[in-house]
Amino acid sequence: MKRVGIIAEYNPFHNGHAGQIAALRSRGAQSVAVVMSGSFAQRGSPAVFSKFTRARAALEGGADLVAELPAPWATAEADRFAEGGVFLLAALGCDAICFGAECGGAEPLAALAQILDDPGFDAGLQARHAAGGGSLAALRAQLAEERLPGAAALLAGPNNNLGVAYLRAIRRLGLPLQAIALPREGAAHDAPLPSGGVCASAGALRGRILAGDLAALRPYVPAGAFALYEEDAAEGAVLDEQAFSLSLLTALRLGDAAAFARLPGAGGEGLANLLARAAAEATSAAGLYALLKSKRYTHARLRRLALAAYLGLTDDLPRLPPYLRLLGGTKAGLQGIPGQAAGAAVPVSHSLAQLARLPGAAGQVAALEARAGALWALCLRRPRPASEEFTEKFIRP
Repeated sequence: MKRVGIIAEYNPFHNGHAGQIAALRSRGAQSVAVVMSGSFAQRGSPAVFSKFTRARAALEGGADLVAELPAPWATAEADRFAEGGVFLLAALGCDAICFGAECGGAEPLAALAQILDDPGFDAGLQARHAAGGGSLAALRAQLAEERLPGAAALLAGPNNNLGVAYLRAIRRLGLPLQAIALPREGAAHDAPLPSGGVCASAGALRGRILAGDLAALRPYVPAGAFALYEEDAAEGAVLDEQAFSLSLLTALRLGDAAAFARLPGAGGEGLANLLARAAAEATSAAGLYALLKSKRYTHARLRRLALAAYLGLTDDLPRLPPYLRLLGGTKAGLQGIPGQAAGAAVPVSHSLAQLARLPGAAGQVAALEARAGALWALCLRRPRPASEEFTEKFIRP
């Protein structure tokens, strides 16, 4: 293993993340590269701290290189999120990918990935969904269990789910990435803050941050990361959920069903009309999600749909990220970046301004990333200028 890659949100970076990097070092990884979500997360919400703070925390926590997963992939469903992530890891020169898994290893996930890759599986899944049998996620687990006993239990683990998505994406794109699945240790996904120990879930930590109790993070995050979070909190550069709620509804009320029909994942299932009606009636983000609630669609899918409308994403975006944006890295980490994967070369830069000037898809996606950063900057306790997306320097730890 020369360079091992990690796909992460680091929302926020904590001891469990630092432990994963340390474990890879102990297994012989010469370099650890991270593809990290930017201003918004896959669950359909803004990050609690800026991408630059989180990237610096990761670099101080042992990573050699941090690149950004652009918003259209960072906020997408698992398969698109995974494709964008593994593609960029390959473009960074990684020969392996490491992820946590509740099941503790890659072999069970590889067997499940093979079942899900069967063309007949997807046809059967769509047929059941069309018959109104429930959400795609529930039907997927049901059908997988029929073909592979134990599959439903595997799919119940969020990290297992992402691991399967990574394996399938690697196979689809033909990438030379070895899979390393480490047992997930410490707090479970979104578990409450524990009363002792040094590991907590990112969800529990976000809860304390949003409640204004930053001191509660101290036992669960590296000292360097905690200092960074304190600096941001002192400057008001922390997510304000009420500010996001108002900003989200403002953007959605300026849209309409015709525009929403072009959103990724809107399909022809009446979701565009549902979103338009809910946006007109809701007075908060929580109220919006409650109005969107449906047995047919998962909560996560509906949140992502609303966020896509907010960010101005459309269904005609390219399948894969059209550039590689570096947020920070060590001297060693910057060596040997091929800038190509799956037979495609992508421009490499730390400058969003430079990427935004590129023609075609690269410039289009960079403009969307700039919009995402500008909107995120309004959703803080103390809003910040949109220009910071362009003026932040490359991070050298």
